[in-house]
Amino acid sequence: MSKVSIPFSAVSQPVWQDQLQKELKEKTELLQYQSEVEGIQLSLANLEQPRLAQQETESINWQRMVAVHASTAKQSNALLLEALMQGADAIFIDQTSTDTDYQTLLQAIEIEYISCLICFDNPAAIDHFIDTIGMEKASKCIILKRFGPNQNFISTFGIQQIGANSTTELAKGLLDLQQLLETNPQSMTIYIESGIGGEYLLEISKFRALKHLVRQLALIHKVEIDLKIIAKTGFCNKSLIDPYTNLLRLSTESLSAIMGGVHLLCVQAYDMLSTEGPSSFAQRMALNVANLISEEAHLGTTQDLLYNAYAIEQLTFKIAEKTWQLLCSLDTAQSGAQEILLEQISETRKVRTHLFNSSNHILIGINAFANEFESPTAQWGELPQVFGLPYLIFEKIAN
Repeated sequence: MSKVSIPFSAVSQPVWQDQLQKELKEKTELLQYQSEVEGIQLSLANLEQPRLAQQETESINWQRMVAVHASTAKQSNALLLEALMQGADAIFIDQTSTDTDYQTLLQAIEIEYISCLICFDNPAAIDHFIDTIGMEKASKCIILKRFGPNQNFISTFGIQQIGANSTTELAKGLLDLQQLLETNPQSMTIYIESGIGGEYLLEISKFRALKHLVRQLALIHKVEIDLKIIAKTGFCNKSLIDPYTNLLRLSTESLSAIMGGVHLLCVQAYDMLSTEGPSSFAQRMALNVANLISEEAHLGTTQDLLYNAYAIEQLTFKIAEKTWQLLCSLDTAQSGAQEILLEQISETRKVRTHLFNSSNHILIGINAFANEFESPTAQWGELPQVFGLPYLIFEKIAN
């Protein structure tokens, strides 16, 4: 390769900062990041702020996952078979019990060739699963336990959906892991299920911070932890009145999760919580979002794509720092931890609602630029609750 001369020389940091401010015409507020929801602020012009210690990054071949409930075996089986034909390479089965009909649920599904994650709430449900399909076939699945000293699955999706910010969501998941390690310190593979919010750079940083903080807990307890992150799109910012805006939101949310380094991505149909349940169109489009990112954007394999990007590194540091402080408070509070969490979530929920109602948080098609075209009619059904609070759906607030 021929020698290339660079037409400009390096400049000092003060000169760069002065020039930046001139080009911004003194609008230096554009260099300040502040989130009322997250309680985080930082300056993008201050390059002297602390950063997290750099870690060796892993190469991730993430998977496109589809989630179903075991309680509706026949419908779930049909959904799984269709999704596997359309590109999914991992399945997640929840709501298992001692009555689950696994013969119907897993009919024609070749679990030997895909990642099959099945979540259990008690030992009896696991025994029923093994007795029904046999030990050999069961060994091909990834058994996730929400209970006991050998728990290997933690979910923060629910509290994210009722309004928790990133630091509260992470702190809750890490508290569960901390208590697990205190009870039974051991090397393990842990699956953490997290929701994906709508703020692009923040969500990337959240997942990166989670990895860092899990490494910190592993160091404290002197164990090896193989972290697997399951990221799920939620419903807070989705619309049943303006359905096509959901495809854009699902795309940016999914991309932020992949850029953040998750291992399994579950893009949920935007109308999952409607009275009629998910439509075939919404299910297909949800899976196609992940297909496009993997196959057409060629992001099927990642390795910390935004490593050393200044804004991302700073947001990651701020989230990790704030999360660790909250985690320490929760761990000290012991039995009072849930009360602290509920207080934090309730306050953040109020802030989110106020920003939305005052139009400081714009959601196209929901509180701005209403859809004027004909669209499928659908209504939100009964919403799930966590800590006694229903999922925060902005479209329900607007209407």
